[in-house]
This record gives sequence, structure tokens and C-alpha cells, in this order.
Amino acid sequence: MQNRYSGDVGDFGKFHLLRFLLNNQEYNLSQIWYMYPDESHNNDGLYINYFEKVKEFDLELEEKLLEITQTNRCVKALEEAKLVKNTKYFSLYVNENAKDDLVYRKIWFQKALKFSENSDFIAVDPDNGVATKLIKKDETKDIKIQSFEDFKRKSKAGKYIFDEEIKHLYKNCKCLIIYHHLNRTMSHDKQIEILKSKFEKEYKKVFAIKHKPYSPRVFFFLCSCDEVASFLEKRLKEFENSFSIHWKLFDTIKVL
Repeated sequence: MQNRYSGDVGDFGKFHLLRFLLNNQEYNLSQIWYMYPDESHNNDGLYINYFEKVKEFDLELEEKLLEITQTNRCVKALEEAKLVKNTKYFSLYVNENAKDDLVYRKIWFQKALKFSENSDFIAVDPDNGVATKLIKKDETKDIKIQSFEDFKRKSKAGKYIFDEEIKHLYKNCKCLIIYHHLNRTMSHDKQIEILKSKFEKEYKKVFAIKHKPYSPRVFFFLCSCDEVASFLEKRLKEFENSFSIHWKLFDTIKVL
């Protein structure tokens, strides 16, 4: 997450989803931003002219994000808007002095882990999502989820979440929600199917829902609790049915 993204279409999608799922429940949420220093090499974060496309989806959310995009685009403003109830935010930068360092990263993660203890839900929002690598096998393509061992070979590692972090955070909550930005290595749906299949080998129950506008992204839900999994199965389907123009749910998937 970068301050310059605050209030863009990705934020609308994320908060729209979380509010629909959690605002009428008693669950608590720990949001770990994976804060990364603002970059200036591209125009990412400029998708703020989307409000006509989401009109009346969530009136309170529209109003608050419109104000943020026009007055104070920063993560602190998102936190202070209190968009999701029973939520606390971990805003420490994932790197030190804008430089990625493995020693600092591990210290940072221990702080994030301590912060999120005993959470019902934990949501992580790294810029690019899960650290992955494309693997080509003959005529087929596969995806490897990368670990800290791959850290030094991963450019701008602060923009990703690594395999070990996923495993530890999963143990800290009833459900871990992971933001992941889709790329051009293969079709977006195929990427989701492969990653979901890999998560299903490690975690109890997995859901994935794709946010389609502009630059597609996906949210993975890794559930350790049967009660929460049952709750999400129903609510995510209701969400997709209500807003299918922008969302696609991946539940039962078989990867060939």
C-alpha cells in the first residue's frame, strides 16, 4: 500500500467488500497495510474518476472516499474515516529508509504478527500481493509462491507478501484475507485458479473473489475456522449476486 493509492478504485473495491462482510457482524479485523514509500515512475493510483460506475453501491463509502480523493489522499485518512467497524490498523513501513532489507523485514513482520494476535480476520494489502514466479514446464505454465529464501532475487520485495508470512498470519486468526494484483503472464482467471489450488493444499478452506474494474485484482480468503468459512461462503455469494458487474467469485475450482 502507498499513500498515493488512497481512495482509488482499488480502495473502493476493498472497503466495499469488507464493509459488506463485516459491518453488521461482531468479528474484529486487523488491517496490515504493508506500507511502501510512494513511487513516481508510473501513474498508478490515478483511477479516482470511478464514482459514477459505483453509484449507490455503498453511499456512505462513496461519500467518504470522494472527500478523501479531493482533500487528503493518505492511508491515515482512510483509517480515520472508520470505514470498517472493529478494525485496527498496522501502518509501520515495511522497509527502512525506502530500502528493502531482509533483517529489517523480519523485525517488521514480528511486530505485525504481535499486533494481529487473536484476530478474527487479518487483511494484508501489499502493493503487488503474493510474491510469485512464473514456472514454464514444456507447454504449460505454473506459479511458484516465493519464500524469504527468494527475497534477494525479488525486486522491490517490500511490495509483496511471502509464503512464510502467509503461514504465520494464518495461525493468528480465523481467516486471512490477501490482496493480490493480477499480471499478464497468463489469463487472470487462470492465475486465480492456480493460486487458489495451491492455497487449498495448505489451508483448510479457501475462497477467491476477483474485482474486475480497470486493473483486475483478487482477494483470497484463507479460513482456519469452520464457522467463519460457512459465514463467508454465504456472504461472498450474496455479494457476487448483488454486484456481479464488478465481481466474480471463485469457490469450487479444479485445475487441470
